[in-house]
Amino acid sequence: MSHIAVVGLGLMGGSAAIRLSEAADVEVRGFDLDPAARARVAAEGVTATSTLEDAVRGASVVFTSLPNSDIVRRVWLGTDGIIAFADPGAVLVELSTIDPDTMRALGAAASERGIGVVDSPVSGGPGEARAGTLTLLVGGDDEVVESIADTLALVGTTRRTGDLGSGKITKIVNNMMGMGNVLVAAEAFALGVTAGVDPHVLYGILSQSGGTSSHFTKRFPKALAGDFEPGFSIELGEKDLALAQQLARSRQMPVPTASLARDLYAMARVEGQAGKDIVAILRMYEQWGQNGSELD
Repeated sequence: MSHIAVVGLGLMGGSAAIRLSEAADVEVRGFDLDPAARARVAAEGVTATSTLEDAVRGASVVFTSLPNSDIVRRVWLGTDGIIAFADPGAVLVELSTIDPDTMRALGAAASERGIGVVDSPVSGGPGEARAGTLTLLVGGDDEVVESIADTLALVGTTRRTGDLGSGKITKIVNNMMGMGNVLVAAEAFALGVTAGVDPHVLYGILSQSGGTSSHFTKRFPKALAGDFEPGFSIELGEKDLALAQQLARSRQMPVPTASLARDLYAMARVEGQAGKDIVAILRMYEQWGQNGSELD
């Protein structure tokens, strides 16, 4: 195996690149347009390149972790994109949460050059990426997936979803559930505290009740400590709910709960929670509770 490339060195991609540099037996090269992102991973042992071509050319496996479908298309396609630079026989692994039609289009373009593609969005945050304990929601050809099974295992546990695009669908509905879980938990929690229950007492009980969730137990302790640093930002939550709406429209299926949830995350963003973790939606409800108390 030649080197591994990671394109997109944000919270998730950067953490995955560092994990791979520690666990793989080959060089890991990372690329991002942001010099600060390159510097962060370089300080942890990743070879940071100043151009996309330097990262991708000659790589046996290329991971991409990027913000949205439009950026993924720009980075993968065109005369100066990943598919143009990648060697025939390489495998491109797309980790981002994007729409399934884009994923299928990428696969078709890569196959014309003899390049394999794996659809592999992830469940988990930067901490899991750093530890190599992500859940990989993997769609694609069995033979291509099997050819890089050892590399995928360095990042996390593979759960097969079907053909290309199925991984993205699974991730979209997973995040649709997760955003709803956090939203309802924030609303309920803020109501309980506003009505007079100590927040730490309330968390201790709700974290072991029938209404708990993995998002509640993972994120609310940080909220109680006043830590709203983004493991998964309000903006990304809203973006993923928009993907759910887009997917639903393509199937002519109403999703009123997801639509309402998206509106509420957008409201939290404009009410001062932009750039914070999704659990910061709790602060919006807390403010509403305070406003209501002032009217009593």
